[in-house]
Amino acid sequence: DAICQLDWHMLREVCDFLCRQPEAQRRRIAVNFSRWHFNDPEFLARLCAIVDEHGLPHRLISVEITESAAVAHGPDVVDWVNAVKEAGFQVAMDDFGSGYSSLNMLSSIPIDVLKMDMAFVQNIEHEEKDVRLVELILNIAENLKVPVVAEGVEEEEQLNVLRRMGCDIVQGYYFSPPLPAERFGELINQE
Repeated sequence: DAICQLDWHMLREVCDFLCRQPEAQRRRIAVNFSRWHFNDPEFLARLCAIVDEHGLPHRLISVEITESAAVAHGPDVVDWVNAVKEAGFQVAMDDFGSGYSSLNMLSSIPIDVLKMDMAFVQNIEHEEKDVRLVELILNIAENLKVPVVAEGVEEEEQLNVLRRMGCDIVQGYYFSPPLPAERFGELINQE
């Protein structure tokens, strides 16, 4: 399947990038994986093999799965996530709130990070309803004891509202558009 091949290609690109960075500048980088990998009995072996052939610790890779894919695969996803985590990788749930979340299922999936869908952030500085939904997501994450990443922050006021609500991990165009690997490497080496 083409999407799976693209996922593996991106993992290799991320590993190549991490290998080019000085040891002190290595960061955990998230790699999105499509729902098709849940049905692949060789997924974990292949994931480990690619990271291992680059000589990288597994902790540097965060495996991102979407909420809708996780819920659609039901209880099997719990075993899948557990196996990925036991191998030393972080697991993040991407686009949380965009799908048809089952809170019962969410409580049983041992994710490390909850990435809140950008739709909640787009009008947060103007819509009280969005503020309440973000508060709800932050409360859910607090009860699950996982950090929340707010996606899609484009304006300073969005950032300020999120900070006031206690969401300190954000990503979006406010900080930077997507960058070529070389420019990203320069940026993190400036920190």
